[in-house]
Amino acid sequence: MHMQLRNVIKTLSLFFICLLGKLQAQSDSVIFDAAAGMPDRIYLTYNDFRNSRGITREEIEWPGDKTQLEFFTKVLQSENFSYRRDGTVLKAESRRIWGYWQNNWLYLNYKGEFYRVPVFGAICYMVANVTVNLPGYYDPRFGYSTGMGTTTEVHEFLMNFYEGIITDLSVKEALELFKRDATIYEEYKSLRRGAQKNELYRYIRRFNAAHPVYFLR
Repeated sequence: MHMQLRNVIKTLSLFFICLLGKLQAQSDSVIFDAAAGMPDRIYLTYNDFRNSRGITREEIEWPGDKTQLEFFTKVLQSENFSYRRDGTVLKAESRRIWGYWQNNWLYLNYKGEFYRVPVFGAICYMVANVTVNLPGYYDPRFGYSTGMGTTTEVHEFLMNFYEGIITDLSVKEALELFKRDATIYEEYKSLRRGAQKNELYRYIRRFNAAHPVYFLR
């Protein structure tokens, strides 16, 4: 009887410790409300994004109309832009900006170009143009390689919201991201290879529905 009582007390203690830790973690963060959205901001770094420390329209030094819907897109077309923070005018290089939020869409910087993220959540999905080198081939008739050059292809990417790192979309990368949910991971992993490719987008939506995004306070 005493042993059973001690086990019950131990179990309850662990439960309350975990509950307290969860409540404390939630007090340090705020859940993303897709319906409410987020205010338009430019984020210099991923950490700025996670902590909602962006550059506002009002802070940007701009001679024209700041109320334009595509204002940030226009600002970032310039090589540099200036903004005022704590009474000081600072300058930022556009191609080094991590990303920006505009009209309830996230735009990410990939190799100096900004692309809209059509699927935003714990796992983000994005499509971007990628420059690919053409290998060319050796033509013995003329004694030199021909066909060398570059072309532009459309590639798909994923981003773990809690890391901010953009990676190529693949079944392997998706499995790594799904590991945070044992049920979804095991279910997706058990699919045939062809089914994994076909069902990938559905499982990303399912994962995002089960795991809301939290921003740090």
